[in-house]
Amino acid sequence: MIPSSEIVYSNDLCSAFVTAIVKAFEVHHAGGYLGRTALQKLTYFVKVLGAPIPCSFGIYTYGPYSDTVTFAVESLLADDVIVDNSSNPKYSSYRSGPNAGELLSRFADELNPYKGEIDRAVGVLGDFTPKDLELIATLHFIARRQIRTIGKTSKKSAMEEFKAIKKDRFSDEDISTWYDALVQAGLIAEQRAASGL
Repeated sequence: MIPSSEIVYSNDLCSAFVTAIVKAFEVHHAGGYLGRTALQKLTYFVKVLGAPIPCSFGIYTYGPYSDTVTFAVESLLADDVIVDNSSNPKYSSYRSGPNAGELLSRFADELNPYKGEIDRAVGVLGDFTPKDLELIATLHFIARRQIRTIGKTSKKSAMEEFKAIKKDRFSDEDISTWYDALVQAGLIAEQRAASGL
């Protein structure tokens, strides 16, 4: 007889990666707040670092966004794999739920090779504000899109496109500083083609 499972809606690889990101956040930032925007951006960067998360991202209101990740979060909540501990319904504060271990075990073979990428993205970026993550992820997305479409990017062209999308939401100084940081971290490679998301 097959044991019964509480996991009905979220038995997929995207949901497993999102769960692993939530779990890593608990380890790296125990008292921190993990909301919807931050979870989208952390998932984006885990994918950028090479994890085979089966979703695509496009630019949306707060930067790179995936409908697939949003659907995964809703499915995970329905299955009690993650829970929302926020006391304010306008915000979310995700933590692993009672069924997280079961889903992580089911996908252990697929997740374990990417534990380093998950820990790196969550460890480095998990303390950033949602607004900072929006800036960093949007700037990265734009630079990578330019590399994919025209074979190169530059600080000037990435900043121009960023400002066309975000208007005056961020200062030129912040955009410039974060662009330089992304180049220094090896997350933007100017003047050469790179693989796309």
